[in-house]
Amino acid sequence: PLPHPPAEEFSNHEALDTIVSHPHLFKVSTPIHVDRFEALLANHLNPPFVRSVCQGLREGFWPFANTHPNEWPVTWDNSHQPLKTQAEKDFIAAQIHKELEADRYSAPFGPELLPGMYSMPIHAVPKPGTDKYHLVTDHSAGEFTLNNMIRREDIAGVTLDNIQDLGNALQ
Repeated sequence: PLPHPPAEEFSNHEALDTIVSHPHLFKVSTPIHVDRFEALLANHLNPPFVRSVCQGLREGFWPFANTHPNEWPVTWDNSHQPLKTQAEKDFIAAQIHKELEADRYSAPFGPELLPGMYSMPIHAVPKPGTDKYHLVTDHSAGEFTLNNMIRREDIAGVTLDNIQDLGNALQ
């Protein structure tokens, strides 16, 4: 089965309090009909794995993160990276609107991050040969990065980027 967070992650009281007091900011959204998915995998050779995947689809997955309670700042805002052009600004604004409409981004909750939250910069990266852009979040930028919360040995050989990789892992 997929791992659960280690016990020390439950000592990050600031983050846990934010999750409990603002559940609307932490919705789990998936295009997968989890009950149907689970029924289709009822005879899978590894039921504990299937249960853990379905639990993750319902409740969210642990991203193998060590949030460094009592070592790293409670909150870290690293989002202030100015966009270079008006086209990039327009693209980012349109993408944010699209993600909000699709319920994949949390609604605005104020100008400050809540305890336990970290933010990373987003960029508009040109698509080769077009005048269009990709939306990219830089999880490695700055001092207290989201990628630095994940030990490489914990995810060696695992691709965490898309649903196709999940499907391949379930075979």
